[in-house]
Amino acid sequence: MDDSKFAEIEIKSTQNRSTSAEAALRFFSSVSPPPQAIKPRTPDPIREKFFEMRRLASQRPFSRNDSELFYKQAQFMEEFTDNFEGNAKFNMYYPYYQNMGYEYLRTYFTWRTKIRNGEVLPTSLSYIFLYIYELLSGIGVSDAADGLNKLLVLWDAFASGNPNLEKYLAIWLKDYHIFYDLPHSFSDFIEERKMQKYYSLTLLFYENVENKLELWNNVSTYNVMNSKFYKDGNEQLMSDCFTDVLSEIQSFCIKRNTRFEDLIVYSVSRRSPWQPFKQALFQNQTQQGDREIIVSDFEQYFCKNGQWTARLPIYYSSQKDFVGYIIKKTEACLRQAVGYKYKLIADMKSGSKPFRELQRPAAKRAELDKLIENAVTEFHRNLTRTVVTVDHGNLARIREEAFETQEQLIVPEADNVQKEQQADEPAHLTACQNAHIQTDDYLSTDHAELTMSFSDGWKALRKALSDVEQKALSIALQVSRGNSSESTKVYADENNIMLEVLADSINEKAADYIGDNILQVDDELILYDEYIGYLENIVAKS
Repeated sequence: MDDSKFAEIEIKSTQNRSTSAEAALRFFSSVSPPPQAIKPRTPDPIREKFFEMRRLASQRPFSRNDSELFYKQAQFMEEFTDNFEGNAKFNMYYPYYQNMGYEYLRTYFTWRTKIRNGEVLPTSLSYIFLYIYELLSGIGVSDAADGLNKLLVLWDAFASGNPNLEKYLAIWLKDYHIFYDLPHSFSDFIEERKMQKYYSLTLLFYENVENKLELWNNVSTYNVMNSKFYKDGNEQLMSDCFTDVLSEIQSFCIKRNTRFEDLIVYSVSRRSPWQPFKQALFQNQTQQGDREIIVSDFEQYFCKNGQWTARLPIYYSSQKDFVGYIIKKTEACLRQAVGYKYKLIADMKSGSKPFRELQRPAAKRAELDKLIENAVTEFHRNLTRTVVTVDHGNLARIREEAFETQEQLIVPEADNVQKEQQADEPAHLTACQNAHIQTDDYLSTDHAELTMSFSDGWKALRKALSDVEQKALSIALQVSRGNSSESTKVYADENNIMLEVLADSINEKAADYIGDNILQVDDELILYDEYIGYLENIVAKS
């Protein structure tokens, strides 16, 4: 018999067993406090104001036009002020009231109240954009000029350090001058505010604009302001020279019965509908008078019966390459003219894009190159020309004084004069010879220092190149002499490196040490002719 211990449990049935739900109800009833009467909510007029604003969305339940709803709500809240003590951080793309919670709305309207009263405080960028949307729609402004002034308050306070705000507000300031009837022109506004760099394409062909190099550089694939030559104290020199080059190109185009602008602008569009303040919440609710706004020969805006149209420029796809070539070629010629220690090559490629538009009849490459070279040469000649100014009043006075001195002198005998001349002659010759020797020494020293500086750069480059890079240069040199049928492409593949990557690596090091690229890629590494002699020394000594 098994000796294991066991127990018996006897369950008695009951007629009054309750369900689990009833048992739970009895439990919570025993521990819960007695029910309290619901007190009426304290009235909140601000919350009620927000509710009324949101109800405007129900008037058009099937409309998805956020701009239209925003404008109606903005009008409803135009005079609202607040003094909320909280500060809810806010971040929303296309911010507008309908999607903002209670604390966000109170924070915004409190900030808006203060800035309207002249107290400009930092806040979330989305609040700033929301306020801009109001100003663009004429909410909270007395007239267009007042709205512009309030936009400029935001520009001065917040644009710097906020790239997105700077980008869009610059565009909208231009649209503001087109859409609204202001007492001044857009060009006057740009000049007064010194905002030329934000409207480079608009001002590209303006005659009286300052610092044309900066404007053209903004639409160029080649950034001259990163150039070593430019940074070495040649900013004004390069700027003045480039202005002269543009003037020569302009004259050249006139002789060819064409316009300089036609080298950049392919054509002008037909009149087509124009929408101001794109990428902003804006609903055109103001009736504009009929007028034409002429920004340039290629950019014109028209308002007729409240409808806006525009004719806008269509630029060549490679216009940035073309501009980059003009700037780089100008710098290359100017470096050579002033004897700068590092050369620059303006080749058929500008940046990483192929140069394709120089086949235009008005500016074939050879003609353009010659034009730029002549313009730079003439600029440098005028810059270094010595101008002697004669003051005729002083000249007359000198003559009178010399005549008085001559009368007081005793004239020596002829033989004494001859002896004195013979005695002075060797000393005079010696002085001239010494001066000539000193001049030669100075020029030789200066040339030696320049050559030494240039040579040092190549020595440093040789040390910086890897074994693979030096071998690739050696192959390229042999091919350039016609002494080898090897391939730099095959060599790069054997070393598991792309030929373009190898070329970029070599050119980057060359730019660091000698200030220029030394080769280009066209299925093979092709060395620039002017650097082959230096490269032979690098390969020979490596």
